[in-house]
Amino acid sequence: MSSGFKPNLMLMLRTPSLSLSAAVCLLICSSVTAEINTTRVTGNFNNSQENACIHVSIFMMLADCTYSRRNAEVAGHALPWVGPTVNPVYYDPDSTHAVPEYKPVPGDDRIKPSLSGTLTIDDQGTADPTDDTISGELTVGPAARSVVVNVNRLTGGPAPGEPRAIIFWSGIEHSLAATGVDSATPNADGGFDYVIASKGFPSRLYRADESDDYFPSALAGRTVEGQDAAGTWNAPSSTGVTRDTAMAGNVGATTTAVMKDYRCIDNRGAVTCPDHNVVWANGPEPRPGERNMTEAPGFDNLLVRASTDGSGNVSKAQGFWTQEYTLAAGPPNFQVPENHNNSWQGGYLELFATDPNKE
Repeated sequence: MSSGFKPNLMLMLRTPSLSLSAAVCLLICSSVTAEINTTRVTGNFNNSQENACIHVSIFMMLADCTYSRRNAEVAGHALPWVGPTVNPVYYDPDSTHAVPEYKPVPGDDRIKPSLSGTLTIDDQGTADPTDDTISGELTVGPAARSVVVNVNRLTGGPAPGEPRAIIFWSGIEHSLAATGVDSATPNADGGFDYVIASKGFPSRLYRADESDDYFPSALAGRTVEGQDAAGTWNAPSSTGVTRDTAMAGNVGATTTAVMKDYRCIDNRGAVTCPDHNVVWANGPEPRPGERNMTEAPGFDNLLVRASTDGSGNVSKAQGFWTQEYTLAAGPPNFQVPENHNNSWQGGYLELFATDPNKE
């Protein structure tokens, strides 16, 4: 916070022991003080489902599911752009649909998990906004995450319907370490619009036949629809949402996270709980390219756009988030380089200030 100290130059110049250069230095050096503004925020962790782009879409379905149209052609095959597909869905932990035997359908009792906490802007003690950092502590409210899993072995015999797992939590506590912004643009409120995204903050996709239905959508195509899902989205973004350079290479922030009261159930005899890359579990984050490893709950990539007012407090913020992983499948000529990821699942969060005053 600002110290409020404003030195009097004339008084300093009347002080015999203080030279003009020393007085000017004291004036300049004292006029810039570090200011750290922390704002309470609340909003949504995501829509009621995630969208995704998994590796098998390219070589098995011959479809480009990327956010920014990266695979117009693969191995001589022209690929239609279908955009991100749909999979994980959120329910209240007490919902009768929070069971692996239930197949989600659009319009059921799925929920948008809440998100709340604090965001902090640190100006680093300079007047230059481009060296500012953003940090935060954010908690995702209680939810159950229902996700289709693909397994190589179905221990315990066949089960009805698709293989599915449900993970439960009472809260996911995310920590965003202080991260430097990539740009800071003055806004009409007297503050700045900050962006953390090495290639810029992406435009948000919306469905071609419903302009109010934004990414991530419950009516996105399914991976198994392949090329039939073409035309779902309005148009690809010019900028992708993923960190890995084998995908979009749009580097943002990351978070570490812990799920409270975590549990997992599935319909395949615990084969996929929690040992599957689309099932989250508390633990270390897999290294890029590490195959078929369970994802930690922290964000592998978080592209941030945060706006402040004239007092330096956050008024609103948005973020694209992804979990990025490697699926070990497909012929050699369809593989990404070693130590890189080839698939992702993710969504879009929104936050608003709950109190205009700093903590």
